[in-house]
Amino acid sequence: MPSRMMARGSRLLAVAAAASIGLGACNDTPTTAVVTNGFAATTAVSVYKLWWLETLFPDAVAPGAASAVQRTIPGSDYAYALLAPGWSAADGPPRTLVPIKSAAKLTAYDHQLLRIIVAEATFTGDCVSSVLTADDATLITTQLFPGEFAGATYDPATCTTTLTAGAGGAGGESGAGGSAGAPGDQGNGGGPGGGDQGGAAGSGP
Repeated sequence: MPSRMMARGSRLLAVAAAASIGLGACNDTPTTAVVTNGFAATTAVSVYKLWWLETLFPDAVAPGAASAVQRTIPGSDYAYALLAPGWSAADGPPRTLVPIKSAAKLTAYDHQLLRIIVAEATFTGDCVSSVLTADDATLITTQLFPGEFAGATYDPATCTTTLTAGAGGAGGESGAGGSAGAPGDQGNGGGPGGGDQGGAAGSGP
């Protein structure tokens, strides 16, 4: 009897040790995401901000560059971003912003890195090859990035932003291809690249 009890105790210790080893081998690599600006440097189109699921990328990403890696959570959703055509961080706040949305939902898996490549081929709404729906434009400008469009309305069909009355001059517009106009002026529109630059795009994911 004592020998049987000792053998049973040994087996229990072995099971406990195996469980302890299994717990120690758990994958503690975080789920992360990174934004890559896939627009060519010649387009001068920066990714000003980007939102995916519950993660904000607050820092601008220059053409061909990548953001800092952010911790996120596993999930699948569309990504929403603001393009700043013809702008660099040294210029101060951008005067023209173009809301865009990923063409498909993007998925982050447990313990893996999600790469979000922003380019004409992977996002819609740049007014070069596609436009946003009114609902998507409203979501981006009033819920995701309301501060950037405070006192203004955005027209997704032309990629122009119009100041409302009492917000720095009624009727002023900024086009996606030009700088913000004085009250009553109208920007060029026609896409973030402005004319022949708007067609350049980076590669897809």
